[in-house]
Amino acid sequence: MIEVELKFPVSSLDEIRRQLHAMGATSKGVSVQTDEYFNDPKRDYAELDLAVRIRRSDECFWLTFKGPNLDSAAKIREEIEVPLENAEAAEQMQGVLTGMGLVSVAKVIKRREEFVGRTDLSDVHFCLDDVAEVGGFIELESVVQSQKDVEPAKLKLFALADQLGLSGSTRTSYLEMLLDARES
Repeated sequence: MIEVELKFPVSSLDEIRRQLHAMGATSKGVSVQTDEYFNDPKRDYAELDLAVRIRRSDECFWLTFKGPNLDSAAKIREEIEVPLENAEAAEQMQGVLTGMGLVSVAKVIKRREEFVGRTDLSDVHFCLDDVAEVGGFIELESVVQSQKDVEPAKLKLFALADQLGLSGSTRTSYLEMLLDARES
């Protein structure tokens, strides 16, 4: 699968939430997500633009690989997510990763409220993120099956961003922002 994503810093998550409701989007609820990122000290994943993480969202767990960004304006990258059965399986996967020589870099913790659009926008996920130590953001995301679907999805997301009055899109990951904030 290919993830097509636009991310914008926002000063008021409440204002964006009101706009999403006015557009007919429906909240799927709020979760607390902890993303633990791993790196290979011999092949710096930041330099390669790769990501490997274990996500905990409430009581659900996933192992995720994200490939390098394929676009200069949006975040477009291959994403492979493997569900992990429970906390024990996540702990075992962490053992596999560290056994392979990967090291934990940091944990990104965020409160996420996910919205899904009305029928004509059902393929778009709107995520309102309050990221610890970083701030508030909205992500507009669509997951497509093939490269031919990328450009239409990207154009749709840019149109939605305009409709919501969003500007200042960033391709910087929450992990990069967190590490930068900690260095300052």
